[in-house]
Amino acid sequence: MKKKVLFVINTMGRAGAERCLLHLLKAWKDEEVEISLFSVIGRGELFLEVPSHVRILNESPCTDSVFDSKARKSFVKNIVRGVLGKGIIFRELLPFVRLLRWQIKEKKLDLKKLCWKTVSDTAPVMGEEFDLAVGYLQGAATYYVMDHVKARKKVVFLHNEYEASGYCPVSDRPYYEKADKIYCVSDYISRGLTEVFPSCKSKIETFYNFADADWVKRRASEGSAPEMRRSAETLCLLTAARLEYVKAFDVAIQAAVYMKEKGMQVVWYVIGDGSLHRQLEKEIKEQEVEDCFFLLGQKENPYPYMAACDIYVQETRFEGFCTSITEAVLLGKRVVASDCGGNREQLIYYGTGVLTELTPRAIAEGIEKVWGEDVPQVDITGRQMQELERLKREAD
Repeated sequence: MKKKVLFVINTMGRAGAERCLLHLLKAWKDEEVEISLFSVIGRGELFLEVPSHVRILNESPCTDSVFDSKARKSFVKNIVRGVLGKGIIFRELLPFVRLLRWQIKEKKLDLKKLCWKTVSDTAPVMGEEFDLAVGYLQGAATYYVMDHVKARKKVVFLHNEYEASGYCPVSDRPYYEKADKIYCVSDYISRGLTEVFPSCKSKIETFYNFADADWVKRRASEGSAPEMRRSAETLCLLTAARLEYVKAFDVAIQAAVYMKEKGMQVVWYVIGDGSLHRQLEKEIKEQEVEDCFFLLGQKENPYPYMAACDIYVQETRFEGFCTSITEAVLLGKRVVASDCGGNREQLIYYGTGVLTELTPRAIAEGIEKVWGEDVPQVDITGRQMQELERLKREAD
């Protein structure tokens, strides 16, 4: 009889953790294992890229973006419908109020995190049982696996710095203490989670994100980057990230202002979308950098853009183990990243890149510095397969 393994994730939108999950699912192809995937919200473009050997458990997965206004309206509508339909409003109300009070007290108000538990409780529940259930992301996926999945063994993943991400230890403690294993995507995150939940120390391990180098390189060769201006005199920068506060695009815009005032010939392109799109467009115009800082929106294939840039820039307020940095390194790009969270560990792991403070001047100096560096060829295939074997053993 085949072993049954279930992966659960919040959405299948175009983001780092979702992409890493696809790479992992593609690598885990075993005739003796039946692999299933369930997205708690059931929406996202990456449903279209799920490997054929993986069984999708969402009845009617939506392949639209998770970032547009329709997605936000659908998110709210489904929560309301689920709460009323399942009659859980009174059961959820007190925990909701407690978490809200905690967020206000800690100045970490976040509607999405406030709703993750409710989202997980209103999602469809499967009747079948699994040998291994994996909550591949913090939040709804973790809550869903621990509360609503029948499995002999349960593993959860943490992709972000726990405290900086704004999760509530009081609310989350029961979930992490019940998990059989907690995989963090960098040693930095593992150490931080151990400090928050010392009772879980024995089951916290590091499991670096998956990336398929051949796939990334092939996708980079399958298109072009028509919006990107290239010239011998101008440095071409690229960032691929959600347009959210954590990604520090406000600082990036100021860095563009600084470089323009210093006479540096730079164009900076951004791939991604998010709640701050309009606000950032306004800031770009106000700071008069429309001629050198460009928001390109979401791209079905961002890799030709990454291949076309001179330097990949990831200046964020905190980071776990950034998928885009990995992809840029695999494409032979120089990297400049903020010295926060897992960025330092990641660049040491790959043996390349420059770390900077999160200030306009430091970013500009980092860009100047990295331009003169050689880029080593990186092969992480062997390391990744060793990590996959560890996960496979959890299903035994």
